[in-house]
Amino acid sequence: MVDPSNDEDSRQQRRAALLKQNMAAWEGKQDILKSSGQLDSSLKKNTAFIKRLRTSVNADNQGALLKEISTLSLEKYLSEIIGAAAEGLAKCRLTNDIWAAVEVTSALHQRFATAFTPTLMLYLLRGFATPTKAQLSTLTPEQREKEDNSRLARQRGLLRLLTEYWFCGIARTSDDARLAADGGASVESKSSSRNKGHASASHQNGAQLNAAADPIPLEVLSELLGSDTKEYTYLPLAAAFVKNFGSEILGVSKIRGERQEVNSDHTLVQTEDKHETPNTADTYEGVMNEGLRKKFRAVLETYNKSLQDFLVKQHRSIKEQERRNNAAYMRSGEIFEDRKSTFEKMVKSEEKMIANAQVLADALDMEMPDITREDGKEVSALSASFSFTKAGVNSSGEASDSGIWEDEDQKKFYEDLLDLRLRVPQEFFNVGKKPPIKDGEKSDRREDQSPEREREEEVKTDDDGDEFLDEDLASVDDNDEAAAIPNQSIGAQVDLIIHRLPDMNNRDTIDQLAIDFCYLNSKASRIRLIRAVQSIPKSRQDLIPMYSRFIATLNKYIPDIGTEVVIYLQREFKILVRKRTVTSSGGPDRAIVEARTRNIRYIAELVKFKVIPNHVIFNCIKILLDGFGRHEIETLSNLLDSCGRFLLRTEETHETMGQMLQIMWKKKSAQNLDARERILLENAFYYVNPPERPAIVQKERSVIEQYVRKLVFVDLNKRTYHHVLKQFRKLHWDDLETVRVIDKAFTKIWKVKYGNIHLMTLIASCLMKYHQEFVVRLVDSILEHIRVGLELNMFKYNQQRIAQVKYLGEMYNYRIVDSPTIFDTLYTIIGYGHEGGRPQPGRFTPLDPADDYFRIRLVCTLLETCAAYFDRGSAKKKLDLFLAFFQYYLFTKLTPLPMEIEFNVQDTLQMFRPTLRVCTNLEEAATALTEAMTAAFGEMDLNYLEQEREDEEDGRLERADEDDDDDAEDDEEDEIPVADGESASSEESSGESSDDDDEEDDEEEDRGRGRANPIEDEEFDREFSKMLAESLESRKFERRSAFDVPLPVMRSIQPQQHYSVVDMTAKNPEQLENMREPSPTKNVQFRVLTKKGNRQQIHTVDVPADSAIAISTRMKQKAEQQERQRIKNLVLNYERSG
Repeated sequence: MVDPSNDEDSRQQRRAALLKQNMAAWEGKQDILKSSGQLDSSLKKNTAFIKRLRTSVNADNQGALLKEISTLSLEKYLSEIIGAAAEGLAKCRLTNDIWAAVEVTSALHQRFATAFTPTLMLYLLRGFATPTKAQLSTLTPEQREKEDNSRLARQRGLLRLLTEYWFCGIARTSDDARLAADGGASVESKSSSRNKGHASASHQNGAQLNAAADPIPLEVLSELLGSDTKEYTYLPLAAAFVKNFGSEILGVSKIRGERQEVNSDHTLVQTEDKHETPNTADTYEGVMNEGLRKKFRAVLETYNKSLQDFLVKQHRSIKEQERRNNAAYMRSGEIFEDRKSTFEKMVKSEEKMIANAQVLADALDMEMPDITREDGKEVSALSASFSFTKAGVNSSGEASDSGIWEDEDQKKFYEDLLDLRLRVPQEFFNVGKKPPIKDGEKSDRREDQSPEREREEEVKTDDDGDEFLDEDLASVDDNDEAAAIPNQSIGAQVDLIIHRLPDMNNRDTIDQLAIDFCYLNSKASRIRLIRAVQSIPKSRQDLIPMYSRFIATLNKYIPDIGTEVVIYLQREFKILVRKRTVTSSGGPDRAIVEARTRNIRYIAELVKFKVIPNHVIFNCIKILLDGFGRHEIETLSNLLDSCGRFLLRTEETHETMGQMLQIMWKKKSAQNLDARERILLENAFYYVNPPERPAIVQKERSVIEQYVRKLVFVDLNKRTYHHVLKQFRKLHWDDLETVRVIDKAFTKIWKVKYGNIHLMTLIASCLMKYHQEFVVRLVDSILEHIRVGLELNMFKYNQQRIAQVKYLGEMYNYRIVDSPTIFDTLYTIIGYGHEGGRPQPGRFTPLDPADDYFRIRLVCTLLETCAAYFDRGSAKKKLDLFLAFFQYYLFTKLTPLPMEIEFNVQDTLQMFRPTLRVCTNLEEAATALTEAMTAAFGEMDLNYLEQEREDEEDGRLERADEDDDDDAEDDEEDEIPVADGESASSEESSGESSDDDDEEDDEEEDRGRGRANPIEDEEFDREFSKMLAESLESRKFERRSAFDVPLPVMRSIQPQQHYSVVDMTAKNPEQLENMREPSPTKNVQFRVLTKKGNRQQIHTVDVPADSAIAISTRMKQKAEQQERQRIKNLVLNYERSG
């Protein structure tokens, strides 16, 4: 026969067989249990049976008990048997023992029926009774906990036993037990007929009651779970019930494959559970029906819903208690034993409840509450204002690049400490240490130093701290007798190590110094070393990280050093915080301020080496936040700059540091702080917790664009510009994309180094010979950018505008643009945006306000770049006129000018007009401008504009001739190769294109309008004087011809007309041009040259304009002018055709 306790199918079959037999016994049938013909009624055997039934109802004694039931005459001892059976059945816990109890009870029920079973049910139900409050009040907490555990274990077994009785037909409803209590089913065993009568009556009453009453398991569950709504003591009982009978009662065919378990940080995690239970609900049709199943489910679901709410509240309280414990640990460095034990009990209780609740939820097919999310809501509500970042995790929980350390070197400095055990023998670490304290002495000391006494001593120490305010902090721990080293040689070596402390500048020297000290380790040496590291030189705060690493390296194996230094720094901090920082004169005491800074930085560095406990640093932060004055804010900002990021991004201190930062931010917003204090706090806060920014997307560039950028931004300098020029010429200029990239590189000149702008201009001027359209686009773009800058007038573009103006000036130096372009740009810079292009003092202009001086800087930059070449001819006159107008423009701004702008103007004028008279007020500037305009326009004749154009053409022609000469020389000396591989000249092949020739070409191409060489000028003057003297000497004896010199003509003009600045600004440009032309006169002035002796004189003669000599002279000048123009046109046409 298969044991039904180990096989599910056998268990179901056995339950069905017992159900049939036991129901027949309830109906009053006899001879269900086969017994021997002669029953044994001996007292000894019956007493032994009762004893075994009371103590040994288990699988091992199952066969013996069943045999005795069928062979003994038990009617006389039925009351004792019922009591012994109830006592023995209450001890059943294991599955095999439960099934043995079912078999034994079924045998007794089949033999005695109503005389036995109702009374047994009554006794078993009494086992579910709970003690009264009066009884519980007399018990201690330990006794009460023990009693609860034993009662719960007993009730769990009884509930399982009653459920098995119900499935097997032994137990029906609680009415059977109620009838036994009322005497309706007395125990009678005198005659079988009477027993049969009682059985028939009891069956009829039970059938009627069973139709209306609930089964015993359902009534017991309803009673127990319905009253357990505060502490949920019966949760293990409910979990065991659904685990054992879930498939039979609830119809669960498969428990879900995921479970929630509690991990180490008291949060739920999902785990897999592949346990399957076959559906056997249809096997118990005679006992279980759909209505009962719904009732069972309703009772369990109601209990489970209230349980889930309780779990959420309990988890919140546990997390809150954990936060309080952490805060207490950060404040005092310890957690009281009672609080710690209470928290541990709460955690263990939560773990058990969550495990049982998971079993119940799986059986009922219900979801467990997401305790992790509930806790996350609390955290998010706590830090709703800010999001603090842990190491490697951003505020959304995703991985990020943020870490505790800024780089790998810093991480190695603070984390990779030398293991001294690998370099120093073990015996050097235990020198001078006290023997270990025994456990009994430790407990005595702990009892003597209670938390209350420690807090009183701490308060007393703080109150007495004022006595040390005027003492030297370094002498607090001095103990000369203890620091005296008997061996003078060892003392000298220790002094040498102390002397080498300020020379530590890297990890190797620090580690070597720590190794050297370990070989000299003793109590006296440690005292002297502690005294040395406590006092860092005032002017050497850079040694603080080095000293901290030195202490951290030794502290692992010689903890006395770290402990004493921490105590000293903590005491020093408290004294310095309370010390006055204002001198008698009212100014800040710099010595105290520096001591505070040095102290807090020392503490912060030791925190990063984890020498100082976390509660010490948070206590310091709390003290500073409580004071929150000017000096506390400075000290707090220094602390946050030193170790704030470390504390925030470390797992253990992340939450507490976030709370401290919130408190600091709220205090900053609530208090009325000055700007300096606000900036200090904001800088410290955002340094510790920088705001999240999206990652910079790298711009994708083509290969040709990357190459051009490399040539311009990396390779270009004074030595390599010739190579860069060749590379630009080798590019594919027929490709539109390549040309676009080149245009972009040359147009955005502000991205080039300021010192390389002239090199970019030089390359552009060389490329102009081959790609003129490129240079035209370049000049047009630069002029357009300058005008756009004047229209926008935004501060962020000022650097670009300076580079563009500098670029334009260099273009004039390298003959890309002419002087009219420069002067037009100068006048545009000054007049753009003003009414009529003429600035007026006191008139507001949005594009050029009176307090905006940037246009002055633009003018100075352009003049400094190219004005040195406006030193003769019409360009000089134009510059003089512009400078007068520029001085007048200066006084349209708010005066006095800023010192930087004023010095910039003075330096600019000193470069090319050192003798210029500087105006001091608006009236002088207006007068100087009027005089300059009179000088420029008043002495011009009728052909002034035409002559000006001729001069410009002459200058352009001369420049073209010079360019042709330069091109010819360049062709002879060095031919730059092009991309299609054109051949070089014969001179180049003969070796003249060497590096020396390249350097000569560089010097020739650099600065097209190169500066004059004074040595060459002197040599030229000497040679010219010598040649002039030789010419005069050679013509000394020549025959002199008749004096035949064309008479100079000077047209007579009307008296000069003086125009004021106001008159000029009131007229348009056409009227101004008309003002330049003098009105026609009736006479023409001739200058006659006469000679009297060796003295020549010029006389002015007025000749009528209609006279023959005047007409012929005018016609002759006109013919000469036309001839010059014809020659120029021929030359220009020849060059263009060539």
